[in-house]
Amino acid sequence: MNKKLVFGILMAVLLVGIVFISVKMSTQTKTEEKILTIGVARWNSESNYGDNLDGFKDGLAEQGFVEGKNVKFITKNPESDLETERQIIESFVEAKVDLIFSQTTPGTLVAKKVTQTIPIVFSIVTNPVESGVIEALESSGNNLVGTRNFIPVQRQYNQFERVYSSTKTLAFVHRKDEPNSVSQYNQMKEFLAPKGIEVVDIAAVDLNDMRTQLEDSIKNVDSLFLACDTLINVGGEEVVIEISKKHKKPNFAGLKGSVVKGALMGNIADFYIIGKISGRQAALILGGAKSSSLLTESPGEDYLVINTKTAAEIGITIPRYVLDDAEEIIK
Repeated sequence: MNKKLVFGILMAVLLVGIVFISVKMSTQTKTEEKILTIGVARWNSESNYGDNLDGFKDGLAEQGFVEGKNVKFITKNPESDLETERQIIESFVEAKVDLIFSQTTPGTLVAKKVTQTIPIVFSIVTNPVESGVIEALESSGNNLVGTRNFIPVQRQYNQFERVYSSTKTLAFVHRKDEPNSVSQYNQMKEFLAPKGIEVVDIAAVDLNDMRTQLEDSIKNVDSLFLACDTLINVGGEEVVIEISKKHKKPNFAGLKGSVVKGALMGNIADFYIIGKISGRQAALILGGAKSSSLLTESPGEDYLVINTKTAAEIGITIPRYVLDDAEEIIK
């Protein structure tokens, strides 16, 4: 009986020990599970960039990378200032983040220059190859990959022409020397040349310069295009819209925000959708994929936004068949 009692006690102690070790190991595993860190350089406070960031996070979450569970974000906003952007990216490098998410061509070029080792996923970069962000859409050749907000100028102009077909001279308004819009300008000029339409280059260094150039040339142009670039997005659209309305000249834009603020119309890439694609790309990289092995993607489709209030103000009648094609009508 004594032997059986001793044996039973030993077995009980052993079982308790096994349970204790198992619980301890399980606790350690949970405690030691790595939380991945993503540095987010949001370009500025405009809602477009917030929509894009929401899409990025949702794309990650769809693939199992959920904020507060196994990933955390360090989000900083340079408010479109390149020097601040550089400092932000440097802080991400110092923090040894696992991945960087950048927005716009200027912001992404800064990130590319600061680090060649940390994976960078970008979005809202219209022409990443032409601007030197990556080597090719199929394979970046570096530590970057992402999504374009590229809508062909042919489609943008053709939609506008359905509403206003009397253009002989088009003012192309953009920031001087910004790679995205310079490429866009060249594409528009090449496309419209066979139509006999002259493209006037309003390449501004700042908002005051933009206003001066527009006021000097507005009487000699028939219509205007607001490019997809950072100067348009930080006050340039308001300048173009104000002068366009004053002289009753129709315009079209590459950014939804411009139409919401008073541009006549635009064929738009959905910033939330391309952000979501970027999030899925980031998930693949966090799972072990190389940036250079992934495809830099474009939006699956664009959509038409029309501002009927602006149309009324400048005396333009939008055909019913065009309104029927619009995804969104700003009233």
